[in-house]
Amino acid sequence: MSRGLLLSEDVKSKVWPWAPYFPQAEIAAPALSDPVWQFVPWIQFARRELLAGRLPLWNPHQSGGAPLLANAQSALGSPLLWPALLLGVEAGWNLSLLLRVLVALASAYAWLRDAGRSPAAALAGGLAFALSGPFVAWLEHPQTLTAAAIPLVLMFLRRSCHRPTRGALLGLALAIYAVASGGHPETLLMAVLLAAAALLAESRARRRASGPAVAGALLGAGLAAPLLLPFVEYFHWSAARSGTGRRPFVLATADLVRFVLPHRTGSNVIEAAATVSVAILGLAAVGLTRIRREPGVAFWAVAAAAILLAVYDDPVSRGLALGTPVHWTRALLLLPLALGYLGAAGLDAIRGALLARGAAWPARAAGPVAAALIAAELLSAARGVHGHSAPRDLALATPLLARLAVDAEPFRVLPLHTFLPPDSATAAGLDDVRGYDALSPAPWRPRLEAMGRVERAPTQDEVIEPWGLTPGGAALDFWNVKYLLLHPQFGFGVAELSARRGLDLEEVYSGPDGRILRNRRVLPRARLSGPGEVSLESRSAGAWTFRVHAEGAAELTVANPMFPGWRARVDGRDTVLRAQPGEAMTLSLEAGTHDVELLYRPASFRWGLAAAAAAGVLLAAAWRRLPAADPRPS
Repeated sequence: MSRGLLLSEDVKSKVWPWAPYFPQAEIAAPALSDPVWQFVPWIQFARRELLAGRLPLWNPHQSGGAPLLANAQSALGSPLLWPALLLGVEAGWNLSLLLRVLVALASAYAWLRDAGRSPAAALAGGLAFALSGPFVAWLEHPQTLTAAAIPLVLMFLRRSCHRPTRGALLGLALAIYAVASGGHPETLLMAVLLAAAALLAESRARRRASGPAVAGALLGAGLAAPLLLPFVEYFHWSAARSGTGRRPFVLATADLVRFVLPHRTGSNVIEAAATVSVAILGLAAVGLTRIRREPGVAFWAVAAAAILLAVYDDPVSRGLALGTPVHWTRALLLLPLALGYLGAAGLDAIRGALLARGAAWPARAAGPVAAALIAAELLSAARGVHGHSAPRDLALATPLLARLAVDAEPFRVLPLHTFLPPDSATAAGLDDVRGYDALSPAPWRPRLEAMGRVERAPTQDEVIEPWGLTPGGAALDFWNVKYLLLHPQFGFGVAELSARRGLDLEEVYSGPDGRILRNRRVLPRARLSGPGEVSLESRSAGAWTFRVHAEGAAELTVANPMFPGWRARVDGRDTVLRAQPGEAMTLSLEAGTHDVELLYRPASFRWGLAAAAAAGVLLAAAWRRLPAADPRPS
């Protein structure tokens, strides 16, 4: 992190329009481009919205327009992401990544100490989790925002089950919020399954009621309801639910060697990252000898075996991959937690055996030596996983982008081939018809495919080639696509492209960073079906205001895709929007002059706020009733 932002901005050296302005070099971490194209632009846009006094509920810059807060992967409610939101990516991105590691380390340490492990053993287990290959590989992704606080959930579930106190209830609720707000639904699902299994095992072993623990977990979910309820609504309309573009897979059995050989060739460097340290594996083997003495060892041994079955190629993993919409390979994030528990138990067993033999000095040294070996091995394996960039690279503009920025009218762009990868338009403030993430809105897909044949290139999804454009370009005209953006290497001229695809284009910019082709038949974003005028008074991401003069009864069409949560008001009165999700917004107007507002105000977010308020009240009431501490021994 001392070298710059832990971000692979160097990927832009191979992509237009930035390629001519970046030093040509080998990309340090080509598999980590999603933070560059998606996560960082989302943070930058959300920060601009917050500074303008608006909640970042809607992103107009991808897929014609899509929810942002409801897209759980944006993780805008995660406290671990807030440094980047508050300070900006330039100053806050590395701090956010560092916090993920430190919280994972501290929470795993606290959990293991609470389970009875010695400080040295708890430190060794915490390092095995926080510096593991999976955690380091996914460090820039929402997976780690979700996973970092999972040990705290396990700790406070145990405490709430054994001795429900104020601290246990509040800690559990806040830990549940931290995990639920992390932004990765698959990791959240796995955390819920793991926590439920751990709670069941604890309550049965100690014959304690799990009601207080379940209540605390529900209160934590209630606090996260403003994030969870919009996500549930979005998921219903998402490509993830419909299975669009999904490519299920499992990890090859040969990838098991990456536990000890992190840089094995021919393996997915991110998905298959599994380094957990040879030292912790050896200690875990010792810990397994205590499987009959400690119920916790038995539970985490079974948990580790279940994770291995779900991840690596076998009938169970293949069934899960083909039968569910979940990438179960992400369970590798939780495997170091199980191995850390077993390794901590093994280290304490070794220290106990040394003390029993009178070897006090070796017993005291075993813990620090083991922790140092684990840290050194994992930090060595982490070298080279991520690239780094200068903060100034984030703001690098090009003449082509500057040319588009001077057009003040609402318009959309369609970058062709691999120009301006999907979602990266968000950082430039351009409204792109393409978008790429697992939760892209499925109803928009047919509208995009009406513009051209959507393909997959070797380096990018959601690609429309110049020769794949739909003849006639009616969908381009309808959806306000004013500019097509093209690589400078394409040798054909605008006249040839127009003639072959039945379009009416003119070249308005040509430079080393690309070409801009203006669609001369483009329709305005808002238009009437009859005589009259439409003027745009104001617009923001989630609010559009028009002054409309209709000479007769007419329909106003606004070429923004409908999505649940959009509302219309005409002259201050609510009006029905006659459109299904993905269709352009339309409403009927009588003759005369009208003030029209389109507002994105999702009911799921309002219900989430109400649920969070109710959870806060219940949490305060429970706080007053519960004891500050339990006088009974644990």
